[in-house]
Amino acid sequence: MNLSRVDYAGQIEKLTRQLTDPGLLLVVPDTRRPANVMTIGWALFGQIWGQPICAVLVRPSRYTFDLINRAGVFTVNAMPPGFEEAVARCGAVSGRQVDKIAEQGWTVRKGETLDVPYIAEAALHLECRTVFTSQVTPALDAKLIADCYPRGDFHTIYHGLVTGVFRHE
Repeated sequence: MNLSRVDYAGQIEKLTRQLTDPGLLLVVPDTRRPANVMTIGWALFGQIWGQPICAVLVRPSRYTFDLINRAGVFTVNAMPPGFEEAVARCGAVSGRQVDKIAEQGWTVRKGETLDVPYIAEAALHLECRTVFTSQVTPALDAKLIADCYPRGDFHTIYHGLVTGVFRHE
């Protein structure tokens, strides 16, 4: 497999579309295995502070939460067509009980710009270093709270500086 560095801005539309169908994979270093993976359907891609930023949302109840806090780095992986069931599975089970990467038979590799894992079978991955976190709070619009947080389990938003975007060939 070869990696080709690609322009972040040129990938934003495709990444945004893939968030909802089938989802993207957030990969973080794990203390018990090389990496943990979690399906994400909410993220932001663009420019903040004059820098390329990818913001991902993780609830404190998720296994990934403590891992991303400890590591301070993450990758966002876009899987190619044919991996829809695997992406769905990674959003249906917890890394506390299941090594989802091993279950899928995927290969974990280390990043090009950061010491961060990514999935070799992905079509594309972003390497990110957390530069800021923020909390979703009850100050959010009441309808959004009712629709997205009926149990009050608000996300933490991890703003990652995108240090590299790589297409897998």
